[in-house]
Amino acid sequence: MTYLIVEQQQQPPDNLPELLKQLSGKYGLDIYQSRQRLVGRGLSLLHKGERKALEEISPLLTANNFVHYLVDPRKPEFVPLRLRSLSIENEKIVFTTQKREVVIPKGANLLVLFAEMSGALAEKSVSQLLSSHAYRGRDNVRHIAEHKVFRTILQGKPILDIYLLDADNTVIDAVRIFPGKFDPKGLGERATVSATQNLDRILKLVEEYAGEFTLATDFGLVNLPGCNLRRETPDEPDTQRQNQLSLARYGWLRADILRAGPVLTSAPEKESELRDSIAAAMLTQNPALAAGSQVEEILPIAEQIAKEIERDDPVKEKKPPVTAEEGLPAPPPIRPTCNWSKPSFWFGSAGAAIAIAIVALFELDSSDSFGDLAAKAFQSGFIFLLLSALLVWSGFSFIRLKRQIENTPTSKARSIAMGMVEVKGRAIRQYALISPMSQIPCVFYRLTKFRRENNQWQVTSSSTSDSVPFLLEDDTGKVEIDPAGCRVSAGTKYEGRPGTTGMFDMHHPADSDEKWVEEVVIEGTLLYVLGFASVKRSNEPTMAQKKVEALRELKRNPQAIEQFDADGDGRISEQEWDSARQAVADKVLREELQKKKQRKKQEEHIVIGKKKGRPMVIAETHSEERLTGRYAIYASLMLAAAVGLAAWGINNLLNFFT
Repeated sequence: MTYLIVEQQQQPPDNLPELLKQLSGKYGLDIYQSRQRLVGRGLSLLHKGERKALEEISPLLTANNFVHYLVDPRKPEFVPLRLRSLSIENEKIVFTTQKREVVIPKGANLLVLFAEMSGALAEKSVSQLLSSHAYRGRDNVRHIAEHKVFRTILQGKPILDIYLLDADNTVIDAVRIFPGKFDPKGLGERATVSATQNLDRILKLVEEYAGEFTLATDFGLVNLPGCNLRRETPDEPDTQRQNQLSLARYGWLRADILRAGPVLTSAPEKESELRDSIAAAMLTQNPALAAGSQVEEILPIAEQIAKEIERDDPVKEKKPPVTAEEGLPAPPPIRPTCNWSKPSFWFGSAGAAIAIAIVALFELDSSDSFGDLAAKAFQSGFIFLLLSALLVWSGFSFIRLKRQIENTPTSKARSIAMGMVEVKGRAIRQYALISPMSQIPCVFYRLTKFRRENNQWQVTSSSTSDSVPFLLEDDTGKVEIDPAGCRVSAGTKYEGRPGTTGMFDMHHPADSDEKWVEEVVIEGTLLYVLGFASVKRSNEPTMAQKKVEALRELKRNPQAIEQFDADGDGRISEQEWDSARQAVADKVLREELQKKKQRKKQEEHIVIGKKKGRPMVIAETHSEERLTGRYAIYASLMLAAAVGLAAWGINNLLNFFT
């Protein structure tokens, strides 16, 4: 069994979607699981299996600049011995354990694991990821900084493992150091009264003595087989023993990774190609060299020139470091909404509202005309016939929507056509939208506030984030979704009191006569979207506006405008100004043409939204059958109720006139 282990990239590269598609299509790897294992901090197991099969994946990772390793793991032969005392000499450090001495000579090859065993580092890392994900987005998360990692380990329950390796990175010996469990006198002047500080001093000491020094501080954060940190009951002896065994397996696996070495990029091949190109150019300039026996003498010279070019490449030297982007922008203002215009409001509550209203009119003593009118409306069956007509219209609207879903083929994000489309994928935030109650990163929420009046809950206000667009991602790309004016079926619902957030602590002192109900579509949820695809309106200035702005910039720059002073008299004549205007127009036109040559991402110019007279559905489901089945049930119930009300209304109408 061979492991394919990758060094994760903290920021997803631009070509990641294409890489994931190839990993899924060619090698059967799960897209979303692969994304989690390629993006992050530290080492991660991407796949395991036969070495020959993994070697086929390796060139794809190399082409996409992922450092990776093909590792044949070995079973650990022993666990590190616990330190009792130590002595420092000029050429070596002697660690005395419960069984024997472990000698670290000066210039040794060392692998050092500095681990936190209580789970505090893992919890802090998760907290950092959640906070960063909430306000910066999935693609711009910031992982816990290295200095915070080191400080968290020291403040928790640290263990220091030191592995002595040979020239081939094979483990020779190992020692394990617990804070406060060894005699610090051997540190001499380095010793302190703090057990954790003494551990830190030993770490710095072995780094001074080491020739090759590899430090790993990510135990508990990495996704590697057999190297998991159990955090449920960290103080139980069995848990501690299992975690220490996991740490030993991690140490041996890290040594195996060092021994395997990273799969190199094609830099030597590129250098060889550059050498051959230089040699060919030299022969082209001097064909007489090719005719003689001096070709073999040219190749070493060409190779030396190629190395000089590679070393002195200014582009390579000046390449800026990869930095995180600014993160997600703040969402646009959330506006309170009213559902008067939506059929779901009327057919969900209109019948009851009308009935209550007429009953209220009937009960009014101050106006007998209203009471008489209401009584006649009920007695004649008019109200029941009206409700029946509304239910028939509502039932057939659900039938039309069901047929629209069944007759619309599913499109991929990359190949969406204009018009009515349906797409499926995962919801991704475009803005830093956080649900107000649960404080969860989401793409949509609906918050309804209730107040108790006469032992009945009455809606006092409602707000929704339908003004905030989001992205839908499938295996081909992303597309923007504008939920404004559409019916959103959220699968997650919370209920709480005013002032409660997060986990909704029901013991929180709050007004018992008020409650909030929040419906949320959490980021990463699988969604079904039916809507109208169209080209996004561009907010960029027109060509004429760009020309005017460019001319203003030209006027504000005397040095730039001097180039159009053809006669050198220090003044711009009308003819010279016409030349300047033409030059500016040509420049703006070239920039526009160059911009149009660059292919836009799908989410930058296509949006799926609601068009007047057309349905739009956003449902938290990936099954059309479940969705259409639900609409069929709604339609059946409404039509059945309509038939019953119509029969009752006709019967009352006949009795009224007879």
